[in-house]
Amino acid sequence: MAETMLERLPVEKPTEANLMEQLDRARVEWQLAHRYFETATDPDLVDYAIYNLQAAERHYAYLLKQARQQS
Repeated sequence: MAETMLERLPVEKPTEANLMEQLDRARVEWQLAHRYFETATDPDLVDYAIYNLQAAERHYAYLLKQARQQS
């Protein structure tokens, strides 16, 4: 069976410093997504803002879980 491109990508475990940088960036992205949601008025943009906010929140939660597991 042929490998897919994603299966060939190296999986690298993030270092603690790298993970903290990612966590900080994810927190900022979550805050920005929340601000965007608060200002969106067009119904289509509100849907996008909700999706973006939920994705940012889940990404932050995932990285936070990873950081706790490394500690």
